[in-house]
Amino acid sequence: MLAKRSNFDFGRIGKVPMGLSRLICVFLVGWLLLSPSLAMAEDSVLPSDVFTAIMLKALNYDRNIDRQTQEKITIGIVCLADDAKSRDFAAQILENISGVQTNFRLKDKPVEAKILFLKRGFEKEKFKAQLKQDKIAVLVMVQEDSSINKIIFETTRILRINSICYNSECVHEGAGLGIVLRDNKPRMLINLSATQQEGSDYGGKFLALCEVMK
Repeated sequence: MLAKRSNFDFGRIGKVPMGLSRLICVFLVGWLLLSPSLAMAEDSVLPSDVFTAIMLKALNYDRNIDRQTQEKITIGIVCLADDAKSRDFAAQILENISGVQTNFRLKDKPVEAKILFLKRGFEKEKFKAQLKQDKIAVLVMVQEDSSINKIIFETTRILRINSICYNSECVHEGAGLGIVLRDNKPRMLINLSATQQEGSDYGGKFLALCEVMK
């Protein structure tokens, strides 16, 4: 079941590294609590605002995040048009990003987000054309259809777009980065092969915070 939003304060996320807000403090605490344990605990979905905060912070560690554009970085949130839970979580992420747009930057570039509604059986080439037209730099998957994810990940690698999801299964299927709740702690899972094919460049400091999947 998709998690609901919590009551984190997004008001000053753009002020890092000076004057860390409550949101970033909580986020950093979450990271500091990460352990290399590989215990087979069941993952859960983080509240949408916590997921969004960690995602935006993580994207700042990609030294090639601005490879697709010289103007702004556009995040596409992929959901299934016929799945109410998927649509709701996508709307929450969009709201969260919209709330920090005015003072948050990725590599000194403004950030915007849009929801990409997919229908089952969508055409890959039309989807690829839409991503190009919208100049999507990051794709966030908030649906769990493996067959659809397979097409999406093939596309992100061709177009060299970051792919992010909220469960470990999605990372095993080919997403570059997964952000999950495990043992009541936020965890980041990274698929090195996928991120390299997508054109991302994460340094050792960031990788030390992740559970690495090859």
